[in-house]
Amino acid sequence: MQSSRRRYNHIQPSSPMDMLMASTEAGMASMRRKLNQAQGICSFCKKDGGASLKSCSRCKSARYCNQTCQLADFKARHKRECAGFAHPPTTSVFLIQPVAGEKYPQHPVFAHWHEDGVGCWVSIAGRIDCDLQSLVDAIDPLQHKARQERMMTQGGEESRTKIRIYKAAARSLVGLRVLVQNRRKDKDPILLFASRAQVVSRAALTDAVLRGAAKGDNYVKFTQDKSSRVAVGVATDPWDNVPRLDVASVNGIEVKKDARPAHIKDAEQGIVALHTGEFAILHLQFRVGDGDAISKDWEAFHCVESIVLPWVSWDGTTPPSALVPSLPTAQSPPGPASTTAAEGSSTQAPRGHALRAPFDQRAVQTHYADFIERGEEAYMRSHYGDARTDMARGAEQMMEMMGEMLLGQVAQAGNTDVLVQRLRETGMGELADKIAAR
Repeated sequence: MQSSRRRYNHIQPSSPMDMLMASTEAGMASMRRKLNQAQGICSFCKKDGGASLKSCSRCKSARYCNQTCQLADFKARHKRECAGFAHPPTTSVFLIQPVAGEKYPQHPVFAHWHEDGVGCWVSIAGRIDCDLQSLVDAIDPLQHKARQERMMTQGGEESRTKIRIYKAAARSLVGLRVLVQNRRKDKDPILLFASRAQVVSRAALTDAVLRGAAKGDNYVKFTQDKSSRVAVGVATDPWDNVPRLDVASVNGIEVKKDARPAHIKDAEQGIVALHTGEFAILHLQFRVGDGDAISKDWEAFHCVESIVLPWVSWDGTTPPSALVPSLPTAQSPPGPASTTAAEGSSTQAPRGHALRAPFDQRAVQTHYADFIERGEEAYMRSHYGDARTDMARGAEQMMEMMGEMLLGQVAQAGNTDVLVQRLRETGMGELADKIAAR
């Protein structure tokens, strides 16, 4: 079990995310330069074509220096690989192979599936120390400080109540980074409904997943193959009352909140339109952990069997809300096309689809083996390098010092009893015990 200091370090005055951001951005910029160099290599003849290479319009993965190479590769292997989603689109925002001398990829693939011309790759969107995330954290690390300041100014008692009844301080959210691409042969775009995504528990661990459930959680119990399971929906933010998701990028371009592309039809619900060849990267959070026995990324992955991502073929005019009833769920298979009425006439709504991607437990075990077998320090140094690990340690020490200073000020002001009581009320008993023992 983690110490209370580690489990609740997100409630202290600062976060290592701010201090790590400059280092991370510099590292990513270096990797992007390396990737851009790799993108200049023809997929068939392996010659360096520089920036003049043309990519396959359907998969955006293979690149060719001319039509001759493209046709030769298509006959030899690419026709099969493209249709089979053998590789994700080549983009610096989803790196599934190690680059720039790294031993491990930035975005290891833990689930992959394709069906009906739509495919997905699923990776982790977590913390450097592999702790699960909490509802009090911002889904965007850059917004962490602003979110905590807003929570502190919106009424202490109301926030404390929410933290308690929603178990908002518990490290129980697993974050997934999901790339979804449309490679259908028809010309109609698809609509992806990210807020309707679900993860399904493994039969033997359904009770373990439910142990961390709290008010407002979006989950459904059902029976499959004579075994009890639970489908867990995208977590809901109790302060903003919106799904814990983010459309991070579209076609490899980062989405700016003040200039969202036309592909995004509803940012809060994660509804995205994708034409053939287009792709989006989503950040989704699900409450799978309990903040105790399940509090690390790999522990959460061990509990889930698959992820379900619903989508529907779109005519470009039907309101997305009218298509929601046609979407299948983990607990119910896709049904027939439905009839909807519009201005006195009835039209046939398209049948919804669902990608059900199974998690590869062996891939999860391999990626986290250093942590599981040798501890946090070994994992951080093998996956992120010495420089970033040292910076993370420095930021953590600074947080501890600031936390101790804050606790000292509280004790000096004679408010320790009040603080301890409020921490216990919000479910942070271990941290309360630590403060009470000072």
